[in-house]
Amino acid sequence: MTALLLTLALASPCLLTPPVEGPLLAGFAPAGSYGGHWGVDIATPLATPVRAAAPGTVTFAGSLAGMLSVTVHHGGGVRTSYSYLSAISVASGARLGRGDVVGLSGTDHGSPAVHWSLRVEDRYLDPLGACRPLPAPGVAVRLAGVP
Repeated sequence: MTALLLTLALASPCLLTPPVEGPLLAGFAPAGSYGGHWGVDIATPLATPVRAAAPGTVTFAGSLAGMLSVTVHHGGGVRTSYSYLSAISVASGARLGRGDVVGLSGTDHGSPAVHWSLRVEDRYLDPLGACRPLPAPGVAVRLAGVP
């Protein structure tokens, strides 16, 4: 997995690129086995193209718990998921490059937004810890190491 993370880091100034631009609605706040918030919600206008955070292969594209979602496996057990989509533009098995469109943004808990999560093996991590901060004057995010 270390080689994969190094390859991603060398290919881009960040490990992951946010799938959309916009303000953070809800941050990463996991709690317990099934409670908490296991990703981030990014506000964006309805039907905004949602882009793959890094190159990979689509492992899921469909409805999950009543919401449209896409999961991309980037290798080495690293996966990103994009949820609350209004439309899906890819199919399982599709190979994607960084920035390829996976779908269109939808509504997340009543607000136009995208829910974005990062998993390494079975562990959820804050996806913003592996990318540049969302545009906001005077805000800095330090890259956190992935165990």
